[in-house]
Amino acid sequence: MQITVLFTDPLFLIVLVWILAAIAAAIWARRPRTKVAKVKGPLMKQIGKMIGETEKGGKLSVPAVRTRQEIITRMFESKMDAIGLEPSKDGGYIPVSTTPLARFLKDRGVPDDTIDAILAGLMEEKQETEVRAIIDAAADSPEINLVGNELDKAKDLAVEEWKNLRASGKA
Repeated sequence: MQITVLFTDPLFLIVLVWILAAIAAAIWARRPRTKVAKVKGPLMKQIGKMIGETEKGGKLSVPAVRTRQEIITRMFESKMDAIGLEPSKDGGYIPVSTTPLARFLKDRGVPDDTIDAILAGLMEEKQETEVRAIIDAAADSPEINLVGNELDKAKDLAVEEWKNLRASGKA
């Protein structure tokens, strides 16, 4: 009977409410601080899964990854298919640059990655002599067989390409 008397006392009820509020506040303050956000898309689902695995201390699963080349190739193929063209199978699916210098070097059997490196080097140079030096250095490599008039023509095309890049503001 004493317990029923306590519940009729207003002071006891106020103290009881304060104690319950303090316990609820303590529980609320100790909850995890991370926000549980709804993930959108497959990439975010993979990231969310990896976060969960690290929090649980488990072994991380490696998500499926495509290389940059695969992504570009897939995009290129889909765009070619959309307009009704079939991509060339000769140099891979990704087209190589079609500047006069690139075509000249390609006709002489220079590999695509070497052509790309030469073109990238042209964009970084500040003077015409440096551009000619790039072609000289490239001609010294065993995969490029440029001598005499072909070497001079390659230098002239490189200088022309370099001037065009500077005029367009890309270099």
